[in-house]
Amino acid sequence: MIVLDSSVALKWIFADEDGAEHAERIRNEHISGKNEIAVPSLFFYEIANVLATKVKISTDEALEAFELISAFEFNVHELDVSEYMEAMTLAMKQKVSVYDACYHLLASRLGCHFFTADRKFWEKVRGFGVAELQGR
Repeated sequence: MIVLDSSVALKWIFADEDGAEHAERIRNEHISGKNEIAVPSLFFYEIANVLATKVKISTDEALEAFELISAFEFNVHELDVSEYMEAMTLAMKQKVSVYDACYHLLASRLGCHFFTADRKFWEKVRGFGVAELQGR
């Protein structure tokens, strides 16, 4: 099992970006059953937000892309209050977003690797042993 953040999954849609080949490999391993992908429930919020506000695509294209990513059978995890508090602590100490810290926390809880394409985040938490720069 791996934890995957939205920055990697979005490369499945925007295949011309750096690291898209590695993201595609992760996707194919998930589809084939070789690797299960776990995500916190906020993953879908982040995907929807990027598609709706951060990229220049039509509404129909954004909805289609969201539907495509939503169709993958992810192992979705809800975080409890104490886990959000732990994520807040990590976010404040490392100066990262709580969203990013939640992925890191989930990977720690599950004892698995965490893949991100967000280099700035990875550089801030790489010493914690779970974050890996996707495409490295």
